[in-house]
Amino acid sequence: MTRRGSRRPGTSGRRRTRLARRLAATATVLAALATTAGGTLASASVPSRPWEVSPAGAAAASPAASVVPHAVTPARDVAAVVLDSMTPAVVGPGSDVTMTGSVTAPLTGPLTGPKVQVVRGDVAVDQRAALDDWASGRTPATGPTIETTTLPSVAAGQTRTFTATIPWRQLRSDDAFAAVPISVEVVQQGASQPTGTTRTFVAWNGRKEYVPLKVATVLPVTLDPDIALFSRDDTARENAWQRAIGNDSRVERIVAGTRGTQVTLAVDPAVLGTAPAGGPGGGPGGGASPTGTATGTVAPGAPDATGTPSSGSAGAGASGTPSPAGTTPDATPGATPGATATSGTTATPTDQPTPSPATQAVTRLTDALRSQLAGRSLWALPYADADLAATVGTAPANSLVRDLVTRAAGLAQRLDQPVRSDIVWPVDGLFPAGREQGIRTLLSGTPAKKAAGIVVSSAAVTKPAAYTPTARRVATGGTRLLAYDPRLSALLPKRSDPSPVLSTQRYLAETLVLLGERSGTSRSVLVAAPRAYDPDGAALASFLAATASAPWLETVDAASLLADSGSDKAEVQARPATAVASAAARPVLDARRLTQMADQRDTLLSVSSVLRDGEAFARTYREVLDELASARWRDRPGSWATLANSVAADVRAATSAIRVVPRTSTINLLAENGTLRITLENGLDYTVEGIRLRLVPDNPRIRVVAQPDPISIGPESRTNVPVEVAAVAAGRAQIRAFLTTADGTMIGSPATIPVSANPIDGAIYWVGGVLAGLVLLAGVLRAVFKGTSRVDEIADIEAVTAAHQTLGDADDRDRH
Repeated sequence: MTRRGSRRPGTSGRRRTRLARRLAATATVLAALATTAGGTLASASVPSRPWEVSPAGAAAASPAASVVPHAVTPARDVAAVVLDSMTPAVVGPGSDVTMTGSVTAPLTGPLTGPKVQVVRGDVAVDQRAALDDWASGRTPATGPTIETTTLPSVAAGQTRTFTATIPWRQLRSDDAFAAVPISVEVVQQGASQPTGTTRTFVAWNGRKEYVPLKVATVLPVTLDPDIALFSRDDTARENAWQRAIGNDSRVERIVAGTRGTQVTLAVDPAVLGTAPAGGPGGGPGGGASPTGTATGTVAPGAPDATGTPSSGSAGAGASGTPSPAGTTPDATPGATPGATATSGTTATPTDQPTPSPATQAVTRLTDALRSQLAGRSLWALPYADADLAATVGTAPANSLVRDLVTRAAGLAQRLDQPVRSDIVWPVDGLFPAGREQGIRTLLSGTPAKKAAGIVVSSAAVTKPAAYTPTARRVATGGTRLLAYDPRLSALLPKRSDPSPVLSTQRYLAETLVLLGERSGTSRSVLVAAPRAYDPDGAALASFLAATASAPWLETVDAASLLADSGSDKAEVQARPATAVASAAARPVLDARRLTQMADQRDTLLSVSSVLRDGEAFARTYREVLDELASARWRDRPGSWATLANSVAADVRAATSAIRVVPRTSTINLLAENGTLRITLENGLDYTVEGIRLRLVPDNPRIRVVAQPDPISIGPESRTNVPVEVAAVAAGRAQIRAFLTTADGTMIGSPATIPVSANPIDGAIYWVGGVLAGLVLLAGVLRAVFKGTSRVDEIADIEAVTAAHQTLGDADDRDRH
């Protein structure tokens, strides 16, 4: 078998080296991510890939189940037989089959004079169970040997390639179409039993005596459960985005491998980076950087490169309160009448920091992906691929998940092309009782209002029957269902497969058996990959080209299954006879967690409503919170817990940054009326506008004369707010001071203001005034009613005065 990186003649005919990348996201230690995520950032331009099938060449190419093979790991005791190609994939009269592959000797010894022989099974494969029996080896490989190729001896652990050509007459069937079982075996010289074997099928199409099956394929394009995507460490974050959507990433291989086909891609808008809530991808305000920031640092709440939650420390200001990273807050302090602002910082509101190199690199990656998605048939998943299956069964009216569903419609704006956002695809593929109503409740609060269709596993809505029903179904409540075939879906080629040949030939055999169940009846088939689907791009392209060449399969757009087509009409869902396994791991979301996340969202929205640049605040702080609702964390619940703890700590830090500064000393109120000065603090890098301060005494001794008017506080500033109060009676009181939005929602940190009221009683002044008046009145009355004074009784006052003066003069002479 040729080594990985080479191309067989049926594809490109040249070699290239593929980057060896491994997704190395851990649940708790992001330091490992930063050190093990090797490689440099790829250019935003997409290199040409010779294995891709262009739209023009898809039909013209000669389909063959061939692809770049993987290196073979030798087994200990048996030889490994790997098929690299089978050309053509569909055999008809006059078309011989050329098969290439490799034989690898066991580690315990060489293969001496080995022969590769192709045995045609003599069993009828006309039921899906018979396909399983042959492929698994439960059916003996009895039948004629239709081709033999002799090889030179192969040393232990070594590999040698082979080519075998099988005449079409050896594969023909009397039936119009058939899945022909074959076994490719290696037999040593002198041995009667094969040392190694592999089994597959040849698709025979002799003549058209059927109504073709309509086949639609939908593949999800989602992010991996990698918390390094939201790391505050630039290198770790850049490497994580490179692994997620860069060259040779899982997403890139899906998108490139389906180019030029009718495959529908169900895209999580988060693969294009964070978009502001309400704008493209969510809300007004246009696009945003992939990390939701302008400077390249991620939202508070994201762990750093060591795995430590930020706890609101990302971009913290001098006060130690969180400064949302990557935003450009308006730092002009607001002016509040009667309030005095202190220690505020100022900045030009229009200053725009230059994005970090990491953010610029990630933006180039998302721009490249956006260009690759242009013109494709697309569905939009809820933003962050919100786990609808977990939500609708426990909290169908959850506000956070509803918002993420609403933001799915923004994908069309970001790509500037039509995108369906009204098709619901729960990750588990199940359809338990109440799910239809739960989805209806969830979507009733969104612009979509209702689902145009729900993607489910056919096993979840099918009872045992002699034939496989159409993919067009309808729920008992009237909602259209798109039922995918789990067996066919499992045959989509995976990167871990040694070769896509077995998957391709088994897929063709499965569809032939489905066709044979009711060859004259028009039916549809839906193929859907799981969320973590990880193909090889070349293998996927080869698979799709080979299966599209089958004349009994008519490829259609997945959304076309939402309506009836001629006699292919939707069948009402049925209850399965046995329990159906989920297509995904256990959910990490439950009612308690969903409620907590919705409360955190409401808290952040309340804070943003009093900020001048509230949209930037909400976008930055909610980035990681939104990601917590994703279904991807089912595969890595430990990472969900890490992010959840970070978000909870950061929400607390962000909301407590706006606060009423508490007082340790008691305010003495020595008059009936007085003014309290309450200190407010804004520790955010955003200007607070229109916030309300409310004071509520705990007893009637103190009365607030008038609540303050709306207040503005500059970034990282304090302000003193005067509040008029009245002391009704003497005694101690506690005044609870808290902040609210315009609609009365409490935000920030409240405080209790201790007050001691000691007003002087007004009666004292009245009594004092009355006493003073009585004294004055008594003097007046005495003067009026007392009678003549002694001075008035002296007859000759002048003579007495003169005599007194004479005596005074005589005394003066005597002294001298």
